[in-house]
This record gives sequence, C-alpha cells and structure tokens, in this order.
Amino acid sequence: MPPKAPPPKKLTKKELKEKAEQEKKEREEQERIRKEAEEKQRQEEERLRKLEEERLAAEEKARLQEEEIENEVQRSVFKENLDNAKKVARANDDWDKFLLCSIKPDITQEAQLTTFITMQKEQKIVTELKVAEELQKLQQAENIERDIHRFLTQLKAERKLQQNQQQLQQQQQQQIFQNDTVARNKMYIRQIREIMIKKLEEINTQMVLNAELFIDEKFAELTKKANEGAKGTFKLDDKTKQEVIKTFPPTEDFKYGIFIYPSNKPSGYRHKPNEYPELQLAVDVPRSISLFLQKILWTSFDNYSPDVYNKFRIVGGVLDIEYLQMLPPPKKVNTWTLKSNYELKETVKRLAFELPAAFKVSYQLPSYIWIPNKENQKIWRVAFFDRVTEQWITDGVEDAKLDKGTNIVASVPKLGPVGLLQERCLDYPYKSFKLRCVGNEKAILDIQGARDLFKFEIGPGYIQLLKKDPEFQHFAYKKLLVGALFYELYRSGVNFIPVIEDAQSANIIQKDEGAEELALNDLSEAVRGFYIESSRWNNSDTGPQIVVKLKENPEFDEEFAENQEKDWKTIKWWNNKCAIIQARDSHQKCNQALLPDTETHCNLEVLLKMHSLTTQETLAKMKDLHYVIFIETIQQVLRITKLLSFTVRD
Repeated sequence: MPPKAPPPKKLTKKELKEKAEQEKKEREEQERIRKEAEEKQRQEEERLRKLEEERLAAEEKARLQEEEIENEVQRSVFKENLDNAKKVARANDDWDKFLLCSIKPDITQEAQLTTFITMQKEQKIVTELKVAEELQKLQQAENIERDIHRFLTQLKAERKLQQNQQQLQQQQQQQIFQNDTVARNKMYIRQIREIMIKKLEEINTQMVLNAELFIDEKFAELTKKANEGAKGTFKLDDKTKQEVIKTFPPTEDFKYGIFIYPSNKPSGYRHKPNEYPELQLAVDVPRSISLFLQKILWTSFDNYSPDVYNKFRIVGGVLDIEYLQMLPPPKKVNTWTLKSNYELKETVKRLAFELPAAFKVSYQLPSYIWIPNKENQKIWRVAFFDRVTEQWITDGVEDAKLDKGTNIVASVPKLGPVGLLQERCLDYPYKSFKLRCVGNEKAILDIQGARDLFKFEIGPGYIQLLKKDPEFQHFAYKKLLVGALFYELYRSGVNFIPVIEDAQSANIIQKDEGAEELALNDLSEAVRGFYIESSRWNNSDTGPQIVVKLKENPEFDEEFAENQEKDWKTIKWWNNKCAIIQARDSHQKCNQALLPDTETHCNLEVLLKMHSLTTQETLAKMKDLHYVIFIETIQQVLRITKLLSFTVRD
C-alpha cells in the first residue's frame, strides 16, 4: 500500500482571512470582467439597434418622400376637380337665389352684409308705439345673425391643415384669410347686437313715456265693462290704482312685455306673480317699491356671456327682468297739465334695490330645446347673470326645476338675466361611431353620444338628421349644409361641435391635429369601399395618434349579417403616415406592433395597395374623382364633430 498522504496543513486564522480576501478579489475580478463583457455586448447591441433604427428611419423617410411626390400630384388633381365642381354648384345656387328675388342679404357677400348693417344703423329712432313692428325688425336682424353663425360653423367644417412643407406658405395665407373672415364676421355679429340693444332701449323709453296712455287705455276698458253691467263702478281717480299688463306679439327670438304698478293702490303690494300668458312666462313683483314699470324681455340667444371659453353655456334663451323708473304723475295747474319727459337720447333709469326674499320666475323653453326623458336635473341648472362679475351664478337659486320638462321654474336671489345652464361636454366623449356607404353617394353615420344615438345621412354637399324627436322636426329629414345642421343641433342643446379646450374638460387625450386631418382625408376616400368603426384603443396607449377599424364593404351593407373580428383592420395614423397594427378590441392590451410583413406609408390608399390588402376595384373607388363633393362632405362632418379624436370606447 502506498504511504498515506500527510494531512493538509491547518491554516491559521490569519491565513484563512488572507485566503478569503484573495478569493473575494478573484470573484470580484471575474464579476467585473463579466459585467464589462456584458456592457460591451449591450453597447454593441444598442449600437446595432440604433444603426438599424436609423437605417429603417432613413428607408421610411425616403419611402414616404417618394410616395408623397405622387400623393401631392393626386391631391392637386383632387383639388382641381373639387374647385370645378364647386364652381358649378355655386353658379346653380346663385341662379336659384336670383329666381327667388330675395331681399335678404347674402352674408357670404361682404358688401351686402355691410349695407344691411349700415341701413339698420341709419334707421330712425323709435318715437312711436309700433312695438310689434320694431320686434319684427329685430327678428329680421337676428335671422341675419343666425345666418352668420351658420356660415362660421360651415367655415370651421371646411378648415384644412396642409401637411406638405412645400405648401406651408399657401397654408399660412389661407389661415390668415380664414382668421380674418372669422374676425370680420364676429365683428358684424357684435354690430348687429349693438343695434338690437339700442332699439330695445328705445322701446323701453317709449314704454316709460307712454305709461299714462296705457293706464288710460286700461281705465277705458274697465269703464266700458262697468257700463256694460260688470260689477263695480269706476271713478276718474281710480285709473291711477289699476295694474296694467301689456304684451306684444312675440317673434321666434323675442318676447317683450311690461307691467305698470300704480302709485297709490289702496290694497297694498301684490302677493301673486305677474302672468304673461301670451309670452308663456310669470314673474314675481317686488314688495319694496311702488310706482314702477316692470320690463320683461326674453331672447333666444345669450347676449351676456363674455366671448371666452367656458365649461358651461346657456340654452333655451335668457329672461331679463328690469324695473324702470316711471315719470312723476301729471300735475294739473289751472287749465294746464304738466308732464315730465325723457330726452330720447337719455337712458331710461333703472331701479336698483335688494330683494327681501327669493324672487320667483317661470318661463317656457322653446319647443326646439331637446331634453331627453324630461329628467336628469343635475345637468341642467338655472342661473342668474351677475353684471358686475360677468358670470352666470347658480348659488342662491332655490327650487329650480324643469316643470313637465319644458318649463323653467326657479327662485333667484337677485334681479337680472336668468337662463338655463348646460355643460358644454354633455354629449361627448362619444361612445362609438359607425360610418358606411349604402350607395355610391350616400353614407349613413351613427354617433352614439353620451346621452343618445344620433343617425345621419350624408350625400354630396348635404347632411340630414334621421331622428324623429319633435324638438328636431324643424330641420330633421332636411338636406342641409354640414355647418347649418350642426348649428341647429347646437341651438337645440346638442353640442356636436367640440373645441380643443373641451379635451381637458371631457378628460380626453389631446390628439395630434395633423394626424386627425390625415386620417379624415383617408377615411373620406375609403368610405365607398370600407365600413368604418371607432376603435376601443383610440383614447388609450396610442396617445396623440388616431386609431380606427376598417372592414371591406363592397355591397354597401348598412349592417353585416356576419361580423367576425378577424375581418377588420386596425389602422393607426401619425401626422405624416399610417400603418396597420395588430390591436384588436377583444385584446386586454393594445398591441401597437405593425401587422407582419407590412410597413408605414404616406396614406391609406398607398398602404393598402403596396401590401395587396384589398381589391383593385376598392382601390379604384378610393380615387374616383366623380365623387369629390361627396368626399369633401364626409371630411367636413368628421372635422366639425372631431369624431376621430373625441370618441372613447370602453
């Protein structure tokens, strides 16, 4: 047997410590070497990744630039055909207006509009009691003002953002022109409103000057009734004790009436409200003053709110209550009767006083104000306008309600204008939308708003609302310009005209306007070949980009008998390109990876063509220039409603 190996030498504590330290240094050195190798590998991979990204970005840039050249040619051809089609349509409209021989000014013609305003300014001061006639003139002016609002809404629908750098100067010039047009028309609106205020003040003056005449008329009426056998007798002095309520024939946008409280009525203050049945309103009488004239004015528009963005707006008009100081009663001196008078240039004196208690008002909403289910009081609040702070205030308003859904009833703490306050963002974010063609030049659009479903028919140069609610009967099922229809909806209390500031108010991710414009241009061309729906992921991880779903619709189906998710394509738009992504509405997370074997392209038509994702027949439909007016109308609808950026699906 070989000799046994000697046992290992037992290390001292010092040696053990030195050995442990040496092993630790070796491990640390190995770890350092490993990390350095990994870092070098990571840096190399990062370098290669960046190089690959730069290569892909350069390829994408070159590809998009090349595609954009061809795309620019197509845009120019489209614009030329659109301009020619518009010239023909405009010539037909001008001829129709000529045949109608209308004296109403065309608000698109600045000369006619300025002439109308000048003529209104030069009208004689109201010096006679022709109130009904003056209210009709005010109504004519308001009709013109509404035409201007429709025109401005249409202008907003037609606004276009040019993304091509070569057209930047043209874009700036167009934007300056449009801004000037908007500013100029807003100035005309202000001028018309100033004329209205002046005329209403002249009417107020005549009411005060002729208060005695109204009292005499009332006294004569009561005397006649007494002579015909009515109970009671009347003396000459009794005419100063009779209350007088006088109203004038209301127009669509104006209601005017007065109440005269006698100077020495023996029965004391009135304890019941003044009712104006012809005007469908009632107002309390203050008990702290006597010898006054109560003026009631209802206008369908809000002439009080400052022209700045606000989360709320007034719908259903404004009821303004004022108390005008009457002239001292006539005095008889010998054979003379002395009467006080106002200079017509002098403003009628208003009576200012504190209300001892809440002041009750009631008025009927216009028949066109839409209140679904006649309920949900939380979104409708009665407010009064504070002329000092220039704000609508709801604090202190008591017992506010919509009686039977159409009648405003409330008690306000201060005298002044009263209106129904509504949230601007009441109908959006939209829950979903569907856009599809049911004919070559006929599309159906469903917008599922926050409150209700709205369906529209869109054709070349027109849109019509397909909804039978009685509030919309004056414009539903009628072919209107895009701006005109959505302005009428806005007047009815349905706001489908969002502004940028609404995104924050409605908790919506702010979308890139360039991406939205590119998407709506593509979709307006695709609608004749594809069924278009909102995507669940449009307001999520996709951020400022636009995401929409498409499915081929060669048969112009309004609804699909079979509807499988695999047949849909999810398209994502940036401000200069688009792509097909793998996201599905049924997924738990938004998969933004591109569809395999696809890449980004300058627009939807090129994307589908380059990857053979649709038929040649469908591609031909997308570029058919016979339908340029129809295509532009689709663009206007998508632009004015901002469907592509204000739709949020759960």
